[in-house]
Amino acid sequence: MKWLFFLRKIPLLIAFPICSGDFDKSADITAKFSSIKEEFRESVPHRKGLTHNEKMGLTGSRVASIDFDGKIAMQHIEAQTSFGPRSPQYPDAKFQTLSYIRSQIPSSMQIQLHEFNTNGLNGTNLWVSSRVAQKKSNTLIMLGTHWDTRSQADRDTDITQRNIPVLGANDGASGVAVLIEIAKHLHKKPPKINVDLIFFDLEDIGNIGKNAYAMGSREFVKEHPKYRPTAGIIIDMVCDKDLRIPQEYYSSLAAPEVISGLWESAKRQKANVFKDTRGGVIIDDHIPFLEVGIPVVNLIHFPFPKSWHTTKDTIKFCSASSLDQVGRVVLDFIHQYDFNK
Repeated sequence: MKWLFFLRKIPLLIAFPICSGDFDKSADITAKFSSIKEEFRESVPHRKGLTHNEKMGLTGSRVASIDFDGKIAMQHIEAQTSFGPRSPQYPDAKFQTLSYIRSQIPSSMQIQLHEFNTNGLNGTNLWVSSRVAQKKSNTLIMLGTHWDTRSQADRDTDITQRNIPVLGANDGASGVAVLIEIAKHLHKKPPKINVDLIFFDLEDIGNIGKNAYAMGSREFVKEHPKYRPTAGIIIDMVCDKDLRIPQEYYSSLAAPEVISGLWESAKRQKANVFKDTRGGVIIDDHIPFLEVGIPVVNLIHFPFPKSWHTTKDTIKFCSASSLDQVGRVVLDFIHQYDFNK
């Protein structure tokens, strides 16, 4: 995930994040992005975003009871990092990681492997589905994260370390850890809506050689043109001890209803890592979905922590409390999604 300097339908931006207060500089991009917003409003009728029959909001005054355990999520981070870097030049570590993720998914859920080749690299997206029995709901929420890691610590303060791969405790393993525990929760307490969890490969090697960011999610969107979730959430870099999640710029622009629902969940769950302020412009796995009109938001630490793309991205800087807050908010969002209102 990186600062987003362009979208396929949007002209090149100056190389800096757009934060709150910088909107004059983004007027052109805001205007041109409106066509994408209209695109998702006019998509498949029963999955065209959030209609009056599928409102997100509080279904009662009671706060949902969420049994998400950040300490167990920390164990998933420890397991992944024990395999080593999960970048393309470490196929054994990638195989072990995929095997580990699959082993943690409850048997009630369907698992599909989406294998692809892009820019001369082989990748694998892991697609997990939790479906409501007898098709009682057409609502589908997609949760995503990337499971690969960066092959170079190109932001390390020690220039002699910049060719060393990143271990990716935060940038890679944290999102996977949250999704694994969410899958287990959904197995124990099935929601009234459908939920997919997608673990994307080849997100984090952009600007290394001729590689781009978010290649795995882009291939997924390209090869599954009929896949139209109602809404989606990408979870990335969410374990830092000083976690701070503002409302990512394009997420707010193209999926305001999803942002609103998530921040209402954060209030109910008293999750103080969620900040009610506009964040920067980020390129991550939500972008390919936004480009085809699917309202997907990016939950990500911003400004990025000091460990980002460095050899210091280890579990030492991770927090069970941060993971716990993110997990509870996403689960609250899913269980409070009012599709009968």
